[in-house]
Amino acid sequence: MSALKKGTPEGVRDMNTGDSEKAIRDNFTQLYSDYHGAIYKFCLARLEGNTKAAEDAMQNAFIVLYKKMQRKEEIEFPRAFLYRIADKQVLKARTEIGRHRQNISLDEYGDAAIDNQEKIDSDLDYSLLITKISEGLSEDELELLKLKYIYELTIDEAAERLGISKPAAAKRLQRLREKIKNNYAKGVINDDA
Repeated sequence: MSALKKGTPEGVRDMNTGDSEKAIRDNFTQLYSDYHGAIYKFCLARLEGNTKAAEDAMQNAFIVLYKKMQRKEEIEFPRAFLYRIADKQVLKARTEIGRHRQNISLDEYGDAAIDNQEKIDSDLDYSLLITKISEGLSEDELELLKLKYIYELTIDEAAERLGISKPAAAKRLQRLREKIKNNYAKGVINDDA
């Protein structure tokens, strides 16, 4: 049985044919070519524009994929697998970034902190709005909302990440929009966020 099953891009060969190591390299190269851009954008968005950390997280995700392919472990949905691993790598990177942050004295930076207060306030308002929107949503609905509107994935990409069909993802998104719209109309979500 092939280590890559459903969802494998066209042109990716079965690893049981020909030279196994060459087939693994060829399959990996094809997967990297097909998905590195999307995985990088995903990591970059989750790491708030930190390009070095995003590149590291993306590369680490592909290293995990390559090692799994070398062990000839089955990967049913390569793209979803990469997103799942990239998500874990992003969490590791965030933890590492947090460890390296230093405390800053307000005396040292003085007015610079005050100048940024408007941006901080707008970020807080955005966070509060996201919190209000997410109230009453299930974990699955919240995940779909994040994939579509925060990570800016297409319906196809979100469906693959969630492990559902494209029509199911489109229908869930339609219902989710209606639910948010109804919550807004009922006053559950208001403009005072």
